[in-house]
Amino acid sequence: MHQFVRLTIALSLISGAESILAESGSLDPAFKNIPFDTWIDQGDQAHIRWTARVLPVELSTHQRLQAKIDIQVDGNELARRRGKGYMVVLVQFSDSENHVYQTHQALDLQLVKDDIGKSNVSYIPAAFVTPGDYRISLAVFATATGEHSAMRLTLHVNPLKNDPLAGSGRDLPPVEILEASQSPDDLFLPNITGRLNLPIATRHPVRVDILVNASPISAGEPSRTEQINNRSLISLIPALKVVSEANVRNGTLNVALLDLTTQHVMFQQDGVHALDWAKLGPALKESGPNKIDIHALENRRQNAQFFVSQVSRRIEGVAKGDPLPILIVLSGPMEFASGEDLHPIEIGGKPDAEIFYIRYHWLPERQAFNPLQQDPRRARRGPMMQQPGRGPLVEPIDSLERTLKPLQPRLFDVYTPVEFRKALATMLDQISNL
Repeated sequence: MHQFVRLTIALSLISGAESILAESGSLDPAFKNIPFDTWIDQGDQAHIRWTARVLPVELSTHQRLQAKIDIQVDGNELARRRGKGYMVVLVQFSDSENHVYQTHQALDLQLVKDDIGKSNVSYIPAAFVTPGDYRISLAVFATATGEHSAMRLTLHVNPLKNDPLAGSGRDLPPVEILEASQSPDDLFLPNITGRLNLPIATRHPVRVDILVNASPISAGEPSRTEQINNRSLISLIPALKVVSEANVRNGTLNVALLDLTTQHVMFQQDGVHALDWAKLGPALKESGPNKIDIHALENRRQNAQFFVSQVSRRIEGVAKGDPLPILIVLSGPMEFASGEDLHPIEIGGKPDAEIFYIRYHWLPERQAFNPLQQDPRRARRGPMMQQPGRGPLVEPIDSLERTLKPLQPRLFDVYTPVEFRKALATMLDQISNL
Protein backbone atom coordinates (compact mmCIF):
# COMPACT_ATOMS: atom_id res chain seq x y z
CA MET A 1 0.00 0.00 0.00
CA HIS A 2 2.78 2.44 0.91
CA GLN A 3 4.55 1.63 -2.35
CA PHE A 4 1.40 2.44 -4.32
CA VAL A 5 0.89 5.78 -2.56
CA ARG A 6 4.52 6.80 -2.93
CA LEU A 7 4.50 6.15 -6.66
CA THR A 8 1.20 7.90 -7.13
CA ILE A 9 2.67 11.02 -5.52
CA ALA A 10 5.82 10.76 -7.62
CA LEU A 11 3.83 10.46 -10.83
CA SER A 12 1.81 13.56 -9.98
CA LEU A 13 4.74 15.79 -8.93
CA ILE A 14 7.83 14.88 -10.95
CA SER A 15 8.19 16.93 -14.11
CA GLY A 16 4.92 18.74 -13.42
CA ALA A 17 2.71 19.96 -16.22
CA GLU A 18 3.81 23.41 -17.35
CA SER A 19 0.99 24.78 -19.47
CA ILE A 20 0.76 27.85 -21.69
CA LEU A 21 -2.44 29.63 -22.57
CA ALA A 22 -3.52 29.93 -26.17
CA GLU A 23 -6.64 30.84 -28.12
CA SER A 24 -7.27 27.18 -28.79
CA GLY A 25 -7.38 26.28 -25.09
CA SER A 26 -4.43 25.38 -22.92
CA LEU A 27 -1.43 23.86 -24.69
CA ASP A 28 1.39 21.93 -23.07
CA PRO A 29 4.90 22.28 -24.64
CA ALA A 30 5.55 18.58 -23.95
CA PHE A 31 3.25 17.73 -26.88
CA LYS A 32 5.20 19.85 -29.38
CA ASN A 33 7.76 17.28 -30.52
CA ILE A 34 5.60 14.18 -30.12
CA PRO A 35 3.33 12.83 -32.91
CA PHE A 36 0.47 12.71 -30.44
CA ASP A 37 -2.37 13.01 -32.99
CA THR A 38 -0.88 10.19 -35.07
CA TRP A 39 -0.68 7.96 -32.03
CA ILE A 40 -4.33 8.64 -31.23
CA ASP A 41 -5.41 7.89 -34.82
CA GLN A 42 -3.45 4.61 -34.79
CA GLY A 43 -5.17 3.51 -31.60
CA ASP A 44 -3.75 1.26 -28.94
CA GLN A 45 -0.55 -0.35 -30.23
CA ALA A 46 -0.33 -2.57 -27.11
CA HIS A 47 3.32 -1.56 -26.55
CA ILE A 48 2.53 -0.77 -22.92
CA ARG A 49 -0.07 -2.43 -20.73
CA TRP A 50 -2.33 0.12 -19.11
CA THR A 51 -5.97 1.01 -18.58
CA ALA A 52 -7.95 4.22 -18.34
CA ARG A 53 -11.52 5.09 -17.45
CA VAL A 54 -13.49 8.28 -16.86
CA LEU A 55 -14.78 8.58 -13.31
CA PRO A 56 -18.21 10.08 -12.52
CA VAL A 57 -18.26 13.87 -12.66
CA GLU A 58 -18.73 15.43 -9.22
CA LEU A 59 -19.27 18.87 -7.74
CA SER A 60 -16.03 19.98 -6.07
CA THR A 61 -15.54 22.13 -2.98
CA HIS A 62 -14.74 24.97 -5.42
CA GLN A 63 -18.32 24.72 -6.75
CA ARG A 64 -17.05 23.53 -10.13
CA LEU A 65 -17.94 20.31 -11.91
CA GLN A 66 -14.84 18.13 -11.77
CA ALA A 67 -13.93 15.33 -14.17
CA LYS A 68 -11.28 12.75 -13.30
CA ILE A 69 -9.58 10.01 -15.31
CA ASP A 70 -8.28 6.92 -13.56
CA ILE A 71 -5.12 5.81 -15.40
CA GLN A 72 -3.44 2.59 -14.27
CA VAL A 73 -0.03 1.57 -15.63
CA ASP A 74 1.02 -2.06 -15.11
CA GLY A 75 3.88 -2.13 -12.62
CA ASN A 76 5.68 -4.79 -14.66
CA GLU A 77 5.96 -2.29 -17.53
CA LEU A 78 7.88 0.03 -15.23
CA ALA A 79 9.95 -2.80 -13.74
CA ARG A 80 11.37 -3.92 -17.08
CA ARG A 81 12.26 -0.31 -17.98
CA ARG A 82 13.65 0.54 -14.55
CA GLY A 83 16.53 3.03 -14.67
CA LYS A 84 15.89 4.02 -18.31
CA GLY A 85 14.40 7.44 -18.97
CA TYR A 86 10.84 8.42 -18.07
CA MET A 87 7.37 7.01 -18.37
CA VAL A 88 5.20 9.91 -19.56
CA VAL A 89 1.43 10.14 -19.43
CA LEU A 90 -0.15 12.62 -21.89
CA VAL A 91 -3.71 13.89 -21.45
CA GLN A 92 -5.72 16.02 -23.87
CA PHE A 93 -9.30 17.28 -23.58
CA SER A 94 -11.11 18.50 -26.71
CA ASP A 95 -14.36 20.42 -26.38
CA SER A 96 -17.26 20.67 -28.83
CA GLU A 97 -15.54 23.54 -30.66
CA ASN A 98 -12.32 21.51 -31.03
CA HIS A 99 -10.37 23.63 -28.55
CA VAL A 100 -7.74 21.50 -26.84
CA TYR A 101 -6.47 21.48 -23.28
CA GLN A 102 -3.33 19.50 -22.51
CA THR A 103 -1.23 18.32 -19.62
CA HIS A 104 1.36 15.65 -18.91
CA GLN A 105 3.08 13.96 -15.99
CA ALA A 106 6.30 11.98 -16.02
CA LEU A 107 7.75 9.35 -13.71
CA ASP A 108 11.53 9.11 -13.47
CA LEU A 109 12.23 5.41 -13.97
CA GLN A 110 15.47 5.69 -12.02
CA LEU A 111 13.43 6.33 -8.88
CA VAL A 112 11.27 3.19 -8.99
CA LYS A 113 12.10 0.31 -6.66
CA ASP A 114 12.79 -3.34 -7.39
CA ASP A 115 9.35 -4.50 -6.32
CA ILE A 116 7.45 -2.06 -8.55
CA GLY A 117 6.05 -4.99 -10.52
CA LYS A 118 3.90 -6.07 -7.58
CA SER A 119 1.36 -3.30 -8.06
CA ASN A 120 -0.02 -0.93 -10.66
CA VAL A 121 0.80 2.76 -10.61
CA SER A 122 -2.15 5.14 -10.57
CA TYR A 123 -2.37 8.64 -12.01
CA ILE A 124 -5.67 10.52 -11.79
CA PRO A 125 -5.61 13.79 -13.75
CA ALA A 126 -8.51 16.12 -13.01
CA ALA A 127 -10.11 19.12 -14.69
CA PHE A 128 -12.93 21.53 -14.04
CA VAL A 129 -15.45 21.28 -16.87
CA THR A 130 -18.73 22.85 -17.91
CA PRO A 131 -21.75 20.88 -19.19
CA GLY A 132 -21.21 19.50 -22.68
CA ASP A 133 -19.47 16.77 -24.67
CA TYR A 134 -15.73 16.15 -24.72
CA ARG A 135 -13.17 13.84 -26.29
CA ILE A 136 -10.33 12.73 -24.05
CA SER A 137 -7.16 11.54 -25.79
CA LEU A 138 -4.59 9.67 -23.72
CA ALA A 139 -1.15 8.22 -24.35
CA VAL A 140 1.66 6.63 -22.35
CA PHE A 141 5.18 6.97 -23.69
CA ALA A 142 8.54 5.43 -22.69
CA THR A 143 11.18 8.04 -23.57
CA ALA A 144 14.12 5.60 -23.70
CA THR A 145 12.61 3.26 -26.30
CA GLY A 146 9.89 5.31 -27.99
CA GLU A 147 7.29 2.67 -27.12
CA HIS A 148 3.81 4.06 -26.67
CA SER A 149 0.14 3.23 -26.42
CA ALA A 150 -2.83 5.52 -26.91
CA MET A 151 -6.60 5.58 -26.62
CA ARG A 152 -9.57 7.91 -26.87
CA LEU A 153 -12.45 8.20 -24.41
CA THR A 154 -15.61 10.26 -24.42
CA LEU A 155 -17.08 12.39 -21.66
CA HIS A 156 -20.57 13.82 -21.39
CA VAL A 157 -21.16 16.34 -18.60
CA ASN A 158 -24.72 17.02 -17.51
CA PRO A 159 -25.69 20.26 -15.78
CA LEU A 160 -26.58 20.02 -12.11
CA LYS A 161 -30.17 18.99 -11.59
CA ASN A 162 -32.30 21.75 -10.01
CA ASP A 163 -29.20 23.91 -9.70
CA PRO A 164 -29.78 26.64 -7.06
CA LEU A 165 -26.99 28.68 -8.69
CA ALA A 166 -28.08 28.28 -12.31
CA GLY A 167 -26.13 30.74 -14.43
CA SER A 168 -23.15 30.88 -12.08
CA GLY A 169 -20.97 29.08 -14.64
CA ARG A 170 -21.89 31.10 -17.72
CA ASP A 171 -18.48 32.82 -17.98
CA LEU A 172 -16.35 29.78 -17.16
CA PRO A 173 -13.97 28.22 -19.72
CA PRO A 174 -15.05 24.74 -20.87
CA VAL A 175 -11.97 23.09 -19.35
CA GLU A 176 -9.44 24.10 -16.71
CA ILE A 177 -6.91 21.39 -15.89
CA LEU A 178 -5.88 21.10 -12.25
CA GLU A 179 -2.13 21.15 -11.78
CA ALA A 180 -0.40 19.10 -9.11
CA SER A 181 0.46 21.34 -6.17
CA GLN A 182 1.39 21.21 -2.51
CA SER A 183 -0.52 22.63 0.45
CA PRO A 184 -1.89 25.24 0.75
CA ASP A 185 -1.90 25.81 -3.03
CA ASP A 186 -3.85 22.57 -3.45
CA LEU A 187 -6.69 24.14 -1.43
CA PHE A 188 -6.84 27.47 -3.27
CA LEU A 189 -5.82 26.32 -6.80
CA PRO A 190 -4.19 29.61 -7.83
CA ASN A 191 -3.78 28.40 -11.43
CA ILE A 192 -7.57 28.19 -11.80
CA THR A 193 -8.61 31.64 -12.98
CA GLY A 194 -12.20 31.03 -14.10
CA ARG A 195 -14.66 32.95 -11.91
CA LEU A 196 -18.19 32.06 -10.98
CA ASN A 197 -20.95 34.54 -11.79
CA LEU A 198 -22.27 35.43 -8.31
CA PRO A 199 -23.92 38.86 -8.42
CA ILE A 200 -25.07 40.68 -5.29
CA ALA A 201 -27.34 43.57 -6.29
CA THR A 202 -28.81 45.32 -3.24
CA ARG A 203 -31.12 48.35 -3.17
CA HIS A 204 -29.01 50.02 -0.48
CA PRO A 205 -25.21 50.29 -0.13
CA VAL A 206 -23.64 47.40 1.78
CA ARG A 207 -20.30 46.44 3.26
CA VAL A 208 -19.74 42.68 3.13
CA ASP A 209 -17.14 41.25 5.52
CA ILE A 210 -16.05 37.62 5.27
CA LEU A 211 -14.56 36.42 8.54
CA VAL A 212 -12.79 33.06 8.37
CA ASN A 213 -11.80 31.05 11.42
CA ALA A 214 -8.53 29.69 10.05
CA SER A 215 -7.06 28.61 13.37
CA PRO A 216 -4.49 25.86 12.72
CA ILE A 217 -5.55 23.95 15.84
CA SER A 218 -8.50 24.01 18.16
CA ALA A 219 -8.71 27.00 20.47
CA GLY A 220 -9.43 24.44 23.17
CA GLU A 221 -7.24 21.41 23.79
CA PRO A 222 -4.66 21.06 20.95
CA SER A 223 -3.71 17.49 21.78
CA ARG A 224 -7.30 16.31 21.33
CA THR A 225 -8.69 18.36 18.43
CA GLU A 226 -5.72 19.48 16.35
CA GLN A 227 -6.77 17.33 13.39
CA ILE A 228 -10.33 18.62 13.44
CA ASN A 229 -9.60 22.21 12.55
CA ASN A 230 -6.80 21.41 10.11
CA ARG A 231 -9.33 19.28 8.24
CA SER A 232 -11.82 22.15 8.30
CA LEU A 233 -9.45 24.25 6.21
CA ILE A 234 -9.75 21.69 3.42
CA SER A 235 -13.27 23.01 2.88
CA LEU A 236 -12.97 26.55 4.25
CA ILE A 237 -10.27 27.80 1.87
CA PRO A 238 -12.17 26.70 -1.27
CA ALA A 239 -15.35 28.14 0.27
CA LEU A 240 -13.57 31.44 0.89
CA LYS A 241 -12.38 31.58 -2.70
CA VAL A 242 -15.91 30.95 -3.95
CA VAL A 243 -17.62 33.54 -1.72
CA SER A 244 -14.93 36.13 -2.47
CA GLU A 245 -15.86 35.90 -6.16
CA ALA A 246 -19.23 37.46 -5.40
CA ASN A 247 -19.74 40.68 -7.34
CA VAL A 248 -21.04 43.26 -4.84
CA ARG A 249 -22.51 45.81 -7.23
CA ASN A 250 -23.56 48.34 -4.60
CA GLY A 251 -20.84 48.08 -2.00
CA THR A 252 -17.52 46.56 -1.02
CA LEU A 253 -16.27 43.12 0.02
CA ASN A 254 -13.57 42.60 2.65
CA VAL A 255 -11.85 39.43 3.88
CA ALA A 256 -10.09 38.60 7.13
CA LEU A 257 -8.65 35.31 8.42
CA LEU A 258 -8.40 34.86 12.18
CA ASP A 259 -6.09 32.67 14.21
CA LEU A 260 -7.92 32.31 17.51
CA THR A 261 -5.08 30.33 19.09
CA THR A 262 -2.71 33.29 18.84
CA GLN A 263 -5.44 35.96 18.85
CA HIS A 264 -4.36 37.80 15.73
CA VAL A 265 -5.61 38.63 12.26
CA MET A 266 -3.36 36.53 10.06
CA PHE A 267 -4.59 38.04 6.77
CA GLN A 268 -6.77 40.96 5.77
CA GLN A 269 -7.75 42.38 2.39
CA ASP A 270 -10.24 45.18 1.85
CA GLY A 271 -12.06 46.02 -1.35
CA VAL A 272 -11.55 42.52 -2.73
CA HIS A 273 -11.88 41.96 -6.47
CA ALA A 274 -9.56 38.95 -6.46
CA LEU A 275 -8.03 37.37 -3.36
CA ASP A 276 -4.32 38.14 -2.99
CA TRP A 277 -3.03 34.59 -2.81
CA ALA A 278 0.58 35.82 -2.94
CA LYS A 279 0.01 37.09 0.63
CA LEU A 280 -2.71 34.74 1.84
CA GLY A 281 -0.80 31.54 0.95
CA PRO A 282 2.34 32.42 2.96
CA ALA A 283 0.14 33.58 5.87
CA LEU A 284 -1.43 30.11 6.05
CA LYS A 285 1.99 28.46 5.94
CA GLU A 286 3.34 30.71 8.69
CA SER A 287 0.50 29.93 11.05
CA GLY A 288 0.68 26.60 12.82
CA PRO A 289 0.83 24.77 16.16
CA ASN A 290 4.56 25.47 16.53
CA LYS A 291 3.93 29.22 16.29
CA ILE A 292 2.01 29.36 19.56
CA ASP A 293 4.17 31.12 22.16
CA ILE A 294 3.97 31.26 25.96
CA HIS A 295 2.04 34.53 25.85
CA ALA A 296 -0.65 32.95 23.65
CA LEU A 297 -0.95 29.94 25.98
CA GLU A 298 -1.26 32.21 29.02
CA ASN A 299 -4.13 34.12 27.39
CA ARG A 300 -5.91 31.24 25.67
CA ARG A 301 -8.95 31.61 27.94
CA GLN A 302 -9.65 34.83 26.03
CA ASN A 303 -9.60 33.20 22.58
CA ALA A 304 -13.39 33.28 22.28
CA GLN A 305 -13.52 36.93 23.31
CA PHE A 306 -10.95 37.76 20.63
CA PHE A 307 -13.40 36.34 18.10
CA VAL A 308 -16.24 38.34 19.68
CA SER A 309 -14.20 41.54 19.46
CA GLN A 310 -13.47 40.95 15.77
CA VAL A 311 -17.17 40.47 15.09
CA SER A 312 -18.12 43.57 17.11
CA ARG A 313 -15.79 45.93 15.30
CA ARG A 314 -17.33 44.96 11.96
CA ILE A 315 -20.96 45.52 12.89
CA GLU A 316 -20.97 48.27 15.53
CA GLY A 317 -20.82 52.04 15.20
CA VAL A 318 -22.91 52.24 12.05
CA ALA A 319 -24.05 55.83 11.47
CA LYS A 320 -27.10 56.86 9.50
CA GLY A 321 -26.30 56.72 5.80
CA ASP A 322 -23.41 54.26 6.23
CA PRO A 323 -23.44 51.05 4.18
CA LEU A 324 -25.32 48.21 5.88
CA PRO A 325 -22.84 45.76 7.47
CA ILE A 326 -23.17 42.18 6.30
CA LEU A 327 -21.00 39.65 8.11
CA ILE A 328 -20.33 36.16 6.72
CA VAL A 329 -18.58 33.83 9.16
CA LEU A 330 -16.89 30.73 7.73
CA SER A 331 -15.74 28.19 10.28
CA GLY A 332 -15.65 24.58 11.27
CA PRO A 333 -17.06 23.62 14.68
CA MET A 334 -14.77 25.24 17.28
CA GLU A 335 -14.43 23.98 20.84
CA PHE A 336 -12.68 26.04 23.51
CA ALA A 337 -10.83 24.99 26.64
CA SER A 338 -12.57 24.35 29.92
CA GLY A 339 -12.97 27.64 31.76
CA GLU A 340 -12.88 29.69 28.57
CA ASP A 341 -14.79 32.99 28.66
CA LEU A 342 -17.70 32.19 26.33
CA HIS A 343 -19.67 35.30 27.17
CA PRO A 344 -21.78 36.11 24.08
CA ILE A 345 -21.45 39.35 22.19
CA GLU A 346 -23.29 42.21 23.89
CA ILE A 347 -25.62 44.41 21.88
CA GLY A 348 -28.49 46.75 22.62
CA GLY A 349 -31.45 45.30 20.76
CA LYS A 350 -31.39 43.83 17.27
CA PRO A 351 -28.17 44.87 15.48
CA ASP A 352 -28.30 47.04 12.41
CA ALA A 353 -26.47 44.32 10.50
CA GLU A 354 -27.07 40.99 8.78
CA ILE A 355 -25.12 37.99 10.05
CA PHE A 356 -24.62 34.67 8.26
CA TYR A 357 -22.77 31.73 9.78
CA ILE A 358 -21.69 28.91 7.43
CA ARG A 359 -20.48 26.07 9.63
CA TYR A 360 -18.59 23.60 7.45
CA HIS A 361 -18.33 20.08 8.89
CA TRP A 362 -15.72 17.66 7.59
CA LEU A 363 -17.19 14.49 9.10
CA PRO A 364 -20.19 12.61 7.70
CA GLU A 365 -23.52 13.88 8.99
CA ARG A 366 -24.49 12.17 12.23
CA GLN A 367 -27.10 9.44 11.94
CA ALA A 368 -30.18 9.30 14.17
CA PHE A 369 -29.36 8.00 17.64
CA ASN A 370 -30.32 4.36 18.28
CA PRO A 371 -29.98 3.48 22.01
CA LEU A 372 -29.73 -0.22 21.12
CA GLN A 373 -26.68 0.30 18.93
CA GLN A 374 -24.84 3.36 20.24
CA ASP A 375 -23.34 4.66 23.43
CA PRO A 376 -25.50 7.66 24.38
CA ARG A 377 -22.45 9.44 25.80
CA ARG A 378 -20.91 9.46 22.30
CA ALA A 379 -24.11 10.52 20.59
CA ARG A 380 -24.12 13.87 22.37
CA ARG A 381 -20.71 14.92 21.08
CA GLY A 382 -21.30 14.85 17.37
CA PRO A 383 -20.31 12.84 14.30
CA MET A 384 -17.66 10.16 14.57
CA MET A 385 -15.40 8.45 12.07
CA GLN A 386 -13.02 5.57 12.62
CA GLN A 387 -9.43 6.30 11.66
CA PRO A 388 -7.16 3.30 10.94
CA GLY A 389 -4.99 2.52 13.94
CA ARG A 390 -6.21 5.50 15.99
CA GLY A 391 -9.79 4.96 17.10
CA PRO A 392 -12.72 7.22 16.33
CA LEU A 393 -12.38 10.93 15.63
CA VAL A 394 -15.02 13.04 17.33
CA GLU A 395 -16.06 16.40 15.95
CA PRO A 396 -16.08 18.99 18.75
CA ILE A 397 -19.14 20.81 20.00
CA ASP A 398 -19.22 24.26 18.42
CA SER A 399 -18.83 27.13 20.88
CA LEU A 400 -18.75 29.94 18.31
CA GLU A 401 -22.49 29.67 17.75
CA ARG A 402 -23.07 30.51 21.41
CA THR A 403 -20.98 33.69 21.22
CA LEU A 404 -22.98 34.85 18.17
CA LYS A 405 -26.43 33.98 19.51
CA PRO A 406 -27.55 37.56 20.38
CA LEU A 407 -26.95 38.55 16.74
CA GLN A 408 -29.51 35.98 15.59
CA PRO A 409 -27.28 34.72 12.77
CA ARG A 410 -28.69 32.71 9.92
CA LEU A 411 -26.92 29.40 10.43
CA PHE A 412 -26.12 26.96 7.63
CA ASP A 413 -24.71 23.55 8.58
CA VAL A 414 -22.79 22.23 5.61
CA TYR A 415 -21.38 18.74 5.08
CA THR A 416 -21.04 18.49 1.29
CA PRO A 417 -20.34 20.75 -1.72
CA VAL A 418 -23.99 20.38 -2.75
CA GLU A 419 -25.15 21.62 0.65
CA PHE A 420 -22.71 24.53 0.46
CA ARG A 421 -24.08 25.44 -2.96
CA LYS A 422 -27.63 25.54 -1.58
CA ALA A 423 -26.53 27.60 1.42
CA LEU A 424 -24.60 30.00 -0.82
CA ALA A 425 -27.58 30.47 -3.15
CA THR A 426 -29.90 31.16 -0.21
CA MET A 427 -27.47 33.60 1.37
CA LEU A 428 -26.86 35.54 -1.86
CA ASP A 429 -30.58 35.76 -2.50
CA GLN A 430 -31.27 37.06 1.01
CA ILE A 431 -28.50 39.66 0.76
CA SER A 432 -29.72 40.83 -2.65
CA ASN A 433 -33.17 41.45 -1.19
CA LEU A 434 -31.87 43.92 1.39
